[in-house]
Amino acid sequence: MTPAPPTVTRKERLWLACRQKRCCYAPVVVPTGRDVWRIARALDAPLWSFLVYFQAGEARRDAFLLDRTQPPYRLALAKRPGRRTKTPPPCVFLLRTRDGHHRCGLGDRRPVLCRAFPSESLDGVLALHDGGACTCRTWSLTDADLAEELALVAARQAAAAEYCTVVARWNARLLATPEGTAFDFLAFCDFLLTAYDEIAAGGGDPPRGAEADDR
Repeated sequence: MTPAPPTVTRKERLWLACRQKRCCYAPVVVPTGRDVWRIARALDAPLWSFLVYFQAGEARRDAFLLDRTQPPYRLALAKRPGRRTKTPPPCVFLLRTRDGHHRCGLGDRRPVLCRAFPSESLDGVLALHDGGACTCRTWSLTDADLAEELALVAARQAAAAEYCTVVARWNARLLATPEGTAFDFLAFCDFLLTAYDEIAAGGGDPPRGAEADDR
C-alpha cells in the first residue's frame, strides 16, 4: 500500500514557491540538540560535518562549556562557501536545482526553528515576523494555519527546554572534573548524541507545552 503523501500547509506551499530562500542565508541558525541528533541519525553523519560552534555573547542556558576558564559556546548550522561576497553564505544544507530554485536538502528533517519560521509567540499571541530575512513576500497571519503554527512554536519551545536540560548535564559534568580539565568539541558532540539516544531509547519525547527560555 502506497503511503499517503505528507500534508503541506499553506505556509509551506508559499515557502516552497520562493526561489531564493533568502531566509536560508541568515547569519546564524541555532538548532536544538534534538534537531542535530535527528539530522545526524537520519543522514548517518557526524555532528561536526554540519555544525559549528561560537562563543555565546551572554549567559544562556543553551551555552555549553569546554573549559571552565573559557566562555561558553553555542551551536549553529554550518555554512557553505558562497560565490557572492555581499550576502552571508548559505546554509550547508541549501541546494540549488537546475531550474534555479533553492531547496532545503533536509526536507521535513530541517530544524524546528526553520519549520516554524517566521512564526513566534508573543505572550501567547501568534505573530509572523521574519526580521527582514525574507525577500519574497511580506508575511501575514492569513498565510498560515494558526493551529499548526502554534503547535510548531510550542514544539520549538519544548525542544529548546529539553536541550537546555541536556546542556546543563554536560556543564555539571565538566565542572565536576579536576581543575585544568578541558574537552574538545568532538567530546561534546559524542555526549550530545549519546544523551539523545538514551532519551529515544526510553521513549522520551520533548516535554509537551513546556515554556522554554534558553537565555
